[in-house]
Amino acid sequence: MYEIIFVILAIIYIIFSQLKSKHPRPRAHTQYGVISYTQKGETVRSYAEKRLADYFDKNGILYKYEPELRGIRAHPDFYLPEYGVYVEYWGLVDADDPEVKARYVKGMKIKMAKYYKNNISFISIYPKNLENIDWIFRKKFEDVMGYRFPR
Repeated sequence: MYEIIFVILAIIYIIFSQLKSKHPRPRAHTQYGVISYTQKGETVRSYAEKRLADYFDKNGILYKYEPELRGIRAHPDFYLPEYGVYVEYWGLVDADDPEVKARYVKGMKIKMAKYYKNNISFISIYPKNLENIDWIFRKKFEDVMGYRFPR
């Protein structure tokens, strides 16, 4: 009797292990949230970045995720090559932990200063902006680029 139970448990374990390897659970990332996957299967550092990538993809906006920005040693979240503009998602600006928030905001300000100093066009997106991303993105695009988003 115990042998049959052992065999059944072993089979269940093998099946569960195979299912788990086919559908990996997102791993927590200490700085950005939960690793997520876009509709295209691209790995991004947070669910919010997934939402932005999926928004760009859905609207036919070509983007590069975390490109290296040479000269200022930075990795913006997104680059829209058709428009020559970067998009930064400042996800921890509203962090609950005051120390995390303070470090993040300090780094955010340093990064923004580098962009301004080097005349790099960028759009800032904040967590509250995700509620109405289409309108917010279009408005911020126009503010930064000086013309309406063409799509």
